[in-house]
Amino acid sequence: MKKEKKNNILLIDLNSDGMRLDNFLLKTLKGLPKARIYSMIRKGEARINSKRAKPMTRLKKDDLIRIPPHLVPGKPKEKNPIKAMDLNWIDEIILHEEKGFLVVNKPSGLAVHGGSGVSFGLIELLRRHREKKYETLELVHRIDKETSGIILIAKKRSILRTLHQYFRDGLIKKKYQALLLGNSVEEDFVIDQPIRIDRSNKYRKSIIDAEGLKAITEFKMVKRFSHASLFEISPITGRTHQIRAHSAFINMPIAGDIRYGIKNDIIKKSFGLKRLFLHASEISFPQFDTSNSNYHFKADLSEELKAVLLNINSLD
Repeated sequence: MKKEKKNNILLIDLNSDGMRLDNFLLKTLKGLPKARIYSMIRKGEARINSKRAKPMTRLKKDDLIRIPPHLVPGKPKEKNPIKAMDLNWIDEIILHEEKGFLVVNKPSGLAVHGGSGVSFGLIELLRRHREKKYETLELVHRIDKETSGIILIAKKRSILRTLHQYFRDGLIKKKYQALLLGNSVEEDFVIDQPIRIDRSNKYRKSIIDAEGLKAITEFKMVKRFSHASLFEISPITGRTHQIRAHSAFINMPIAGDIRYGIKNDIIKKSFGLKRLFLHASEISFPQFDTSNSNYHFKADLSEELKAVLLNINSLD
């Protein structure tokens, strides 16, 4: 991205070719709340080649993006808080690396990106740690801040576009491990309940609503305990907080879930669990050649979650 003569006109270069307008603005106008970005697009304050556009509009090389003059990115007033950090631990959470992408095991408590009160997230840390590699690192998808596990990071725009198409075509399969409070009569079942985001409270929350978006989640029991059950969960759709909302819907909220859980969380109380017991454990998708083979990556549970499973029988 380069600046044109008018400092509120941004010229799209090859690095930003193919990006969605909303993602480009979120990346360029760091620190600006997401709601303000979408409001700016909706009101026509941000335009492509002097024309109104939608958030999902794809940018092309040499497009001119107009933004309000007072939002022109400049030198930060404060020092970058990431600069002074020791980021060598980042190498330890990279599960796999290829020419076009990274597979990262995100720890719980770390947002995938900065914004909305969060100074920085996984993607900003990766960019800072690997800045000498001159890569264009972009998130392929997202998981909740409270959730740990696999995240795909694209190193090339072409790979990002391919993986986004894989998601649209349903070619990327994800599995999660979650400890649900209580016990189900059935061991394998599917929840098909539409979801919409309720913004009436301080914290946005996904709720079951007939007028919401289609949401389907597959549950497969791995192990039954007296007070909880370990499940392998596969989201067929990708709605916000889908697994958490569907688990709460069947009255089996995820252990450690402050937003969708219950006050009398026996796992949290007994083991001092300080995080959500939800882990993105597996992901698979087609390789980019014509071999008809799939990539398949796994991420183990953290030591904290393993300890809970090891000691859970002591509650009997």
